[in-house]
Amino acid sequence: MSEPVPPYPPQQQPGYPYGTPPAPAGAGRGLAITAVIIAAVPVLLGGIWPMITIQLYRMASDPALLGIANGFSAVFTCALALVALILGLVAVKRDAAVRLLGGIAIGLAAATVVGTVLGFLSSTIASGLF
Repeated sequence: MSEPVPPYPPQQQPGYPYGTPPAPAGAGRGLAITAVIIAAVPVLLGGIWPMITIQLYRMASDPALLGIANGFSAVFTCALALVALILGLVAVKRDAAVRLLGGIAIGLAAATVVGTVLGFLSSTIASGLF
């Protein structure tokens, strides 16, 4: 005959601490806030840039300087938007509680990147046609 089955559960194996440790509690929120602030900078610069351009038209002796200034501004704006996009994606991945802030940063940054790239493409195509 077989032995009776004991009424208690079998002993469980102790857990192994392998894998990546969880992120600190506030890390995702700080990244999300930073991403939103960085994503808002190009939007604010977009509102100020026409005033800066007017002053550049008044002061510049060579019109080519205006093109260089516009190109530098577009590259700077796109770089800031890419940084905000990366930070927003990391914040959303890291902490579920800050998905709204991360989503706002991702939306602002993606819109800025798309606008900048389309601006470069349209100016390149227009300069080739005319």
